Amino acid sequence: MSLSYETVVRIDARDLFLDTFAPYMERSGFDHMTIGGRFGRAAAHEFRRGDHLVSCSVSAENQHRFRVVVTSDTIPVEPLIADSLTEGVADFLEPFCKSLSGEGYEEVMSSLVKQLREAFDRLVVD
Repeated sequence: MSLSYETVVRIDARDLFLDTFAPYMERSGFDHMTIGGRFGRAAAHEFRRGDHLVSCSVSAENQHRFRVVVTSDTIPVEPLIADSLTEGVADFLEPFCKSLSGEGYEEVMSSLVKQLREAFDRLVVD
């Protein structure tokens, strides 16, 4: 059971992650508070639901790479990461799939989400 997660990513991946993770946590019933982050400085996000606190910090490694750290004292964070990434990929792809000329984009999206969840389940150990 992993209560911490850490990775180093490019600036575009950092932005996509934060655009995905924060809304996912809020939809999961967590209150969200952001600290710092002005003018490219480090940012910290706290998500609280009852006695559970999940923290996400972002700090610059260099001009183009950022360290993202997600921790909790009570909740395994890797499943949160996997679920938020799955939903983020689906949110990103949906308008593109919807605009393709063929029919059945809902089935394609459902299949993609199912495949992503199954793939992440092999990586994530609760």
